[in-house]
Amino acid sequence: MRIYINEIKLKDDGVYCFSEESTEGLEEVGQMLVDSDNYGFAYLLDDGQSYSYLIFVQETWSMLHENRDKRIIINNHLELKHFQEELDYVLNNIEGNNNYGKEFVSAVEKTFELEWSGVKQNESVGSIFNAI
Repeated sequence: MRIYINEIKLKDDGVYCFSEESTEGLEEVGQMLVDSDNYGFAYLLDDGQSYSYLIFVQETWSMLHENRDKRIIINNHLELKHFQEELDYVLNNIEGNNNYGKEFVSAVEKTFELEWSGVKQNESVGSIFNAI
């Protein structure tokens, strides 16, 4: 099931995200996927029988970026404890990687203020030249 975040409210203690679909009985898996065709991030949730995708569309990205140090709470009850870690992981993979599509990468880099130097983290310049 695809669950779209369609409203975000900022409070002192967190970023409260709301969807029209219920998230009762769902738990976070701690994994994020990228939907570059539809400009979204899909955070996996599990009900014990199947996965659901919690979709953060492009319109939500700036609020996530500007409030990255706050807790993410879905429908007032589900705290996503591994969300920022997973978001950082996918952002690191997207940065400068046009396999996701040049326009998508550009939108992500602009919104999340990523500056690609041409060298990915944990990759030395020497390893790039050795691969050529």
